[in-house]
Amino acid sequence: MKTVRFYCFWVIGFLLVASCTRKPAQKETKVSEPPSQEQIPDQSEGWKIIEALTKAYGDNPNLIGDFIGSSRCPDFLEGRYFDGNTLVFQVWGDTTSARQTLEKTSGSKAFRIEQLTDSTFSEKQLQCLLDKLNSRFNSLPESKLKANMISWGSTAHYIEVIFIRNTPEARAEFRRLLMDSPAIRFFGPEQPVRNNTTGASEVYGICLYPEYTVYPDTADTASFILLNRSNGQITCGEHYFITYEGTDGQWYELPINTFANDIAYVLKPDSQHRFVARLYPAVNDNKPGRYRFFYEVSLESGENIRMMAEFRLTDDYEEARRAGKTPIPKTTGRNYVEVPQTDEQMVYQVVEEMPEFPGGMPALMEFIRKNLRHDKAETKVRVILQVVVDKEGNVTNPVVLRSVNSILDEEALRMVSLMPKWKPGGQAGKNRNVRFTFPVTFEPSGKGLQ
Repeated sequence: MKTVRFYCFWVIGFLLVASCTRKPAQKETKVSEPPSQEQIPDQSEGWKIIEALTKAYGDNPNLIGDFIGSSRCPDFLEGRYFDGNTLVFQVWGDTTSARQTLEKTSGSKAFRIEQLTDSTFSEKQLQCLLDKLNSRFNSLPESKLKANMISWGSTAHYIEVIFIRNTPEARAEFRRLLMDSPAIRFFGPEQPVRNNTTGASEVYGICLYPEYTVYPDTADTASFILLNRSNGQITCGEHYFITYEGTDGQWYELPINTFANDIAYVLKPDSQHRFVARLYPAVNDNKPGRYRFFYEVSLESGENIRMMAEFRLTDDYEEARRAGKTPIPKTTGRNYVEVPQTDEQMVYQVVEEMPEFPGGMPALMEFIRKNLRHDKAETKVRVILQVVVDKEGNVTNPVVLRSVNSILDEEALRMVSLMPKWKPGGQAGKNRNVRFTFPVTFEPSGKGLQ
């Protein structure tokens, strides 16, 4: 009998001011971040100023921060945002007069002024555009464009639209059917992202397999069964990813909506969980061939295991129609505590000779600097990545350990996909699979704040 319990945890949305999604936009679950000396921004002083201005300018003093565009708000004030710890106000006209007014009203000088020009967009302007975009999207019939849009919302200076596939055709269709404005920036994978990750289909009495032996290449979804025949309970969630085999024999990520609710399912021994993965055929134009579904499970010991189930898409629709269910695999073990990992599976944290980028750490930092699209960040920020350098020197299993937002995470992962082979790590005279962690720093140009 299937025994599943649900634990739901709400997580924070990814956009600074406002966001809209076809489903609630939530960050994908990340692994715990490593120790860091960087501190969480202290914005308490800025929020005291916002509270004071809400009382002075807001139509409803109980809605803290809701005063931009209100009937009592000065005409010169059109927006606010935080740059790290510092509160920034967006104003038109005389910045000296604006500062004096805001200092007097708030009782504080702990803020900066950004002077608006015809080439910049304020919070008020962006909200107006966002309202129009929401209305037009809701009126748009179901289409490839609508299926391709993951999320959209406003940041400090732009409206950001995230696509499953950020192609020139998608951007042109958006501008034609929804909105054409210089305030809009588009994000999402523009080129295939190489990902030769592998996983275990059966380990410790736990197995993952496709529900059917083959699916049509037009299928919206594919379903998978996670079977727990170990002696302990396991936990799994909602997040997954899929790769496909390219014509060059390499594996690439299938673009999908990577935002997922943070839900945990607990499977007791001799229970199973059915998972349905979306394939987005209208967006991806999926080809017949081999695909891999990846799904992470956690043991009671705290160990995480990446499970993998290979499946196939076909353009022989009669074959797909006749396809039967995959036979339940005969698992090899019951007690996962007693089944050791093989050398082939083992991933080391520390070895005698750590993996090395060609030319060493300075060359790695230079590669990141040259290949990263720094303009995707509003301010200087840092994403922490972890990869596994396998025994052949391939860079695999990229994971974001510390996230800034989904856009920068995606850009950092794109940059990793461009890396050449490394010198593999070694232990006892043999090459080993080794985890390696490094920072990815975005350094955009200055914003001209006063």
